[in-house]
Amino acid sequence: MRRYQTLLFDVDDTLLDFHAAQDQALDRLFDSVGIAPTTTVKTAYATYNQSLWEKLEKGELTRDELMATRFPTFFKEYFQKELPNNSLNERYLNFLAEGHQEVEGAKALLENLNARGYELYIVTNGVRFIQEKRLRAAKFTHYFKDVFVSETLGAQKPSPLFFERAFAQIKDFDKEHALIIGDSLSSDMLGGQNAGIDTLWYNPKKQTATPDLKIDWEVDSLAQVEKILAQDLK
Repeated sequence: MRRYQTLLFDVDDTLLDFHAAQDQALDRLFDSVGIAPTTTVKTAYATYNQSLWEKLEKGELTRDELMATRFPTFFKEYFQKELPNNSLNERYLNFLAEGHQEVEGAKALLENLNARGYELYIVTNGVRFIQEKRLRAAKFTHYFKDVFVSETLGAQKPSPLFFERAFAQIKDFDKEHALIIGDSLSSDMLGGQNAGIDTLWYNPKKQTATPDLKIDWEVDSLAQVEKILAQDLK
């Protein structure tokens, strides 16, 4: 009997290259306000933005607060510029939605898993219209039975509530036969641990995880995922 039947995939930096999408979105946003999009500036923003998402995952910040504060705070602190947030944030999100560069091996993996009868789902934090548009543009949507986004579920990975609400929408869901596949320790691996399902860490940068975090499988390329699943009979 196949051990895993339900495969839950993260999107950003697991299937689609978020950093490439963010980079082109920041180029266009900074150009639109007359700021040169240098590597230094974009790195500073990415670091600041990541710190906000980490606070969101920990429940220290709401999604609305994140969206309302990130650009005016960043521009004020970094450039001493007072800029209206609503137009900036909306403009950035629309630019971000245009980025759909594939992580190497993603399409081939999804094609093969789909052909072998696995049930594939998306579990992602972020903005629904962005993630859905990027998946459509990459021609990935048809591989998945459903797309679960934090904005719609009203909870963020790694919260158990995110997974409870997603699992409730999967017919005949069985935790014993589910596996989450993602690159993030703080949202995907911890989320899987919190949800009581097995975890597969996509770790192309070969980082080191904390010993208290439950990781059942680890790969540094998506091609290795199929090899793991080939061992999953018991």
